[in-house]
Amino acid sequence: MDQSAPPALSSPRHATGKARLRSWGKRLYQALPILLILAVAAALRFWVLNWDDGHWLHPDERQIFFRVEDLGWPSSLSEALSPDSPLNPHFFSYGSLPIYLLKLAITLLKPLWPAIRENPNMHMIARPLAALFDLGTIYLVYRLARKLHPAPDAQKRGRWIALLAAAFVTVAVLHVQIAHFYTVDPLLTFFVMLVLTLAVGVREQSGWRRAVALGTALGLALATKISAAPLFLVVVVAYLQATPGAPSNSVMRHAWLAVRRMIPVLLVAAALFFIVQPYALLDPLTFLEDTGIEAEIARGTYDVPYTIQYAGTLPFIYTIWQNAFWGLSLPLGLAAWAGLVALVIQWLRHGSRSDTLLLSWIGPYVILNGLLYAKHLRYMLPVTPVLCLLAARLLVQIAERRHPAVIRRLLSSLPAALVLLSALTYALLFSSLYASPHSWVSASEWIYRNVPVGSTLAVEDWDRALPLSFEVDGRYRSSGQYLQLLLPLYDEPDDVVKWEPVAADLAASDYIVIATRRLYGSMPRVPDRYPVATRYYDLLFAGELGFELEGEFTRPPTWLNPRIPPLAGAAPGLLRPDESFLVYDHPRALVFRNVEHLPDKELLRRLGLED
Repeated sequence: MDQSAPPALSSPRHATGKARLRSWGKRLYQALPILLILAVAAALRFWVLNWDDGHWLHPDERQIFFRVEDLGWPSSLSEALSPDSPLNPHFFSYGSLPIYLLKLAITLLKPLWPAIRENPNMHMIARPLAALFDLGTIYLVYRLARKLHPAPDAQKRGRWIALLAAAFVTVAVLHVQIAHFYTVDPLLTFFVMLVLTLAVGVREQSGWRRAVALGTALGLALATKISAAPLFLVVVVAYLQATPGAPSNSVMRHAWLAVRRMIPVLLVAAALFFIVQPYALLDPLTFLEDTGIEAEIARGTYDVPYTIQYAGTLPFIYTIWQNAFWGLSLPLGLAAWAGLVALVIQWLRHGSRSDTLLLSWIGPYVILNGLLYAKHLRYMLPVTPVLCLLAARLLVQIAERRHPAVIRRLLSSLPAALVLLSALTYALLFSSLYASPHSWVSASEWIYRNVPVGSTLAVEDWDRALPLSFEVDGRYRSSGQYLQLLLPLYDEPDDVVKWEPVAADLAASDYIVIATRRLYGSMPRVPDRYPVATRYYDLLFAGELGFELEGEFTRPPTWLNPRIPPLAGAAPGLLRPDESFLVYDHPRALVFRNVEHLPDKELLRRLGLED
């Protein structure tokens, strides 16, 4: 045996293999924290996705499902290109991408998953899709934070900010809740974060591949919801920063060069928008009409019942407080909005490129939405990941101030840990409500077990008419077993002509069923428009119309849906969540029994409409 030959274990091939193993091990070790964060996020988002027992109780989600059901395949190219095509959703309040994406997913999975061949099971595909998109958002927040701190001396700091930002989004209740709904919001937020992440890459190194990727993300965001339009400013800022500097007397030339370089992005975005949402071009009248109505509803110039709740709410203050308190948890919410204030101050002082890019999205979006009349909490979802990133950055900056070593180590962990722990506790408590039946399911079961068949139920217009139809105690029960009288309480003028038939229906009813706070929580905000309706709710809840509260149903923990006036024991105004936060998955349903059976004339007298 040749003693001079090197042992087999020290061969170059083996050494290379060991190096690869060490490299993979190092990568896995570095990726482990974000993988653990994503695992926690998945557990929170996939927990009880069938939160309504398949009743499709979210109206926006239900609208998408109905549009998917109506889609068909055209018989010819000419039919496909006409407004009457079965591929036309005939609905543009949202973009077409969520509709077509769900239809595609169902078509591909039907042969493999027999349970979804029936349309009532559509949510079994839709809601996991929403959860997956929100997981993608969490990863993109992590990637964006890393890209914003690329310098070697900022790697450690950037990694902590990135992990903390991803953790904050993971436990943000607004994200956890909306990931349970197949609405446009989780998809829109994902594409917004994708545009921001790609824009940072374009700023550092532009090229046609990056331009195509950025244009694709922008086009898909617009095809999800047209409110993504402020992202155009992000693209402009990214290319202004990517274009080499010019002398002060060549500002216009610098801007022109940036515009020329971003033209491919705009062309790709336009092409993707019309490919994914072709009937915006082929059926422009419906597209413009639906888009215009949605814009008018948001501004408050088009009156609809479900936005009366925002009468008298303060611009910006209402939106910020609801997002901070209910959407994030107060400690995280305060850190997030303080982080935005710190970002603006730093930008005014230094004007860094990264701060400018972040502000180009969050600034216009917050300003535009803060001024809107309609202030649904979900409107803030597309900026919540950036707010979480700013909270993380602020907490890390506070920890980096000069202190003795021991104190500094405590400061570097304690504030962030407390904020994260409080947000996690809130997220777990919120998620626990899905472990109990939906309020409307509980109320329906109570009605079927306690209200005789054939009884007369008064239900409210513009709200869910209970009971729901399903099997109870081994028998299929339906709302058709009762006579339901619809109370048109939103009708105007709110006078005796309106209330005479309403009083007659109340007198004839055995029960009044109120599914949510939608009416009694909004009409008293405009007593000049609804003076009688306001008095009606005051008297009804006080037991002065001959009805007594027999059942009250909500999902525990009940503090997630605190009582509001005129219910007794109402919470203070600051502790009342936005209606859109609770009305879909944990509403408060009320059932009143007619114990006195007052005649309609007496009801009108008590309402102040007759002597």
